[in-house]
Amino acid sequence: MAALAITIIRPHPGKRQAAESRARQAGGIYARHGASVKITNFIAGPYTGCIGLIRAYADFQTAAKAFQAASSDPAYAEFEREREANPLAEIVMGRNIARSIYGESKWATHPVTQLRQYDITRDKVSDALKLFPKVSKVVSKNDVNVLGLLPVTGDDMSSMTISYQFRSIDHWAEAADTVAASKEFQAIVAEASKLGTLRSASVMVPL
Repeated sequence: MAALAITIIRPHPGKRQAAESRARQAGGIYARHGASVKITNFIAGPYTGCIGLIRAYADFQTAAKAFQAASSDPAYAEFEREREANPLAEIVMGRNIARSIYGESKWATHPVTQLRQYDITRDKVSDALKLFPKVSKVVSKNDVNVLGLLPVTGDDMSSMTISYQFRSIDHWAEAADTVAASKEFQAIVAEASKLGTLRSASVMVPL
């Protein structure tokens, strides 16, 4: 069960390049302390124009140790001082934590992601989990990777996120034209609608 820490920022006007540089700076600090780091640009959906800083760990014990090590790093203290003295962005989502419930990430080979977030009550999660192998079987024919995520912290605990990972934006477009429109996939979507409500969808690409 992987643990993920997710931060999303919206750069202030005219500060995009500097905000991207600062996100990479933070990502480098986390990576030195054991995180698998992904820095993204949201190109579609409610977070369009935002920058995502995602840190993944093998489990929560690893994440906790890495967080403590990063927090005591002088480079992190200096980063925080710079951020407070010269804000470059609005924090849209600050270190929300999630856990994986299905699949394994393939960031290295599938860096483009579509996120679909569902409203779902916890008593329906076990039934929803039964749909993941079906989804994975359908989309894997087109080399699409699937992850399932549940929130551990945040202000939206009655949710589930399905992450579809693609090799490129062209690969995403190809899948949208074929797999997503297929009868097999739409049948699974219909089943899912009985368990929860699709609330939002976003697309992000690597920076």
